[in-house]
Amino acid sequence: MKLERPIVFIDLETTGLDLAKDRIIEISMIKLFSDNTTINYYKRINPKGKEIAEEAFEKHGIKLEDLVLCPTFRQVSQEIYDFIKDCDLGGYNCKRFDIPILIEEFLRVNLHLNIKSFKIIDVYKIYNKAEPRTLEGTYKRFFGESFEGAHSAEADITATIKILNKLEEIYKIPETVSELDKYALEDDGLDLENKIKKKGDKILFNFGKYKDKTIQEVYETDPRYYSWIINTSDMTVQSKNLFRNIVKYIENGSKK
Repeated sequence: MKLERPIVFIDLETTGLDLAKDRIIEISMIKLFSDNTTINYYKRINPKGKEIAEEAFEKHGIKLEDLVLCPTFRQVSQEIYDFIKDCDLGGYNCKRFDIPILIEEFLRVNLHLNIKSFKIIDVYKIYNKAEPRTLEGTYKRFFGESFEGAHSAEADITATIKILNKLEEIYKIPETVSELDKYALEDDGLDLENKIKKKGDKILFNFGKYKDKTIQEVYETDPRYYSWIINTSDMTVQSKNLFRNIVKYIENGSKK
């Protein structure tokens, strides 16, 4: 990998998975330079009494009592900020969770990390691009052979069912159709929190009662929905700032 500037790989443990409400309790970072030298950073963080969800504890095994003597995020925020300043960022599936929740923590202490100022190397997404999950490729990977009649409808369906059965055999994936439907949702959002997405030349809501409606259409028919998001919803500071900017974008466009 050729580096244009240092890149910091990040992994976080948190009190839970809610970007707006949960907190970072452990942060590990490795800064990689172009000459392959590295600098490490590690801290455990006191979430100031925020409860740790049972599902989160089962994953990382950290208890609140383990964090009593640790600094709060506010106390270490500047050193974390300085560690990643002027660097690109990387991690495994970091674009969906680690980076958004870190930005949210910064915003709470009035440190602003502009997402446009750095590139993101998400190894999970790169892996999925580098090894495309085509039907033929997946079938051969699981069964060690090409299947006859590829791209004929019946053969493709038969292969698809066999692959699903193999996935259930190998991996711990949900069993019900409803759970599998949620499990396989695709991340096609334009922002880190997947609140909006692009389809053709349109920008659409990607959540809530106006999912798949354009941002302009919602503003014209229910402008109070934007006010609710910005002023009263439980969304992250980052999302609220996003929708503030959308309102400015729409209003400026309507004045032209």
